Amino acid sequence: PTIQAIASRLEKTTAQVVLRWHIERGDIVFPKSMRPARMAENFDIFDFSLTSDDIAAISALDRGERVGPDPETFDRV
Repeated sequence: PTIQAIASRLEKTTAQVVLRWHIERGDIVFPKSMRPARMAENFDIFDFSLTSDDIAAISALDRGERVGPDPETFDRV
């Protein structure tokens, strides 16, 4: 709901808001898609910015859990 509210206010998708959040934090992001429309959407994140309150609200969602492999113990190359 937090990200949906921000996306609605900015007239962006939730994916765009999350990508922008990563960019504004200075994270390196590798979005991927096979669909041209989604690729275009992923690039369309540079015409808006998040407020400091938006960034704080999204950052507060962190539960300290991983949804993918831990890069510290990932052994497949």
